[in-house]
Amino acid sequence: MKKNPLLLLIVGLALLAVGGFIWSGSGPAKADSATMAQCQDRMQDQGADMMAKCQEKAFATAMTATDADEAARAISSANNSEVGGNMLGMFLIGIGIVMAAGGGYLMWQQSANKTR
Repeated sequence: MKKNPLLLLIVGLALLAVGGFIWSGSGPAKADSATMAQCQDRMQDQGADMMAKCQEKAFATAMTATDADEAARAISSANNSEVGGNMLGMFLIGIGIVMAAGGGYLMWQQSANKTR
C-alpha cells in the first residue's frame, strides 16, 4: 500500500462512511403496533416519557408480558440485534479511521520525499 496511499485513504473513508451509517441507523428494535398500543394503554398514567419508550420492543414486551419466559426471549433477541448492529458499525468506523489516517500519512510522507 505504500505505492498507492490514495487507494488506502479512499477505502478508509468509505469504511468510515458505511460504519457511520450503520452505527447511526442502529438503535433499539421497534415494537409491533399491537404490543405498542397495549403498552401505551398501560403507561397512560406514567407520563409522555414512559409512553414514548413503548416504541422500543424490549420495553413494550416487558410491560405487557404475561409469560416470563416468552418475555425474556423477546427482550434478549431485541437486545442482541441492537448490540450486533452497533458493534459492526463501531468496528467499521475504527478500521476506516485507521486506514484513512494511514493513507493520509503515507501521502504526506510521499509528498515530503518528492520536495527534497
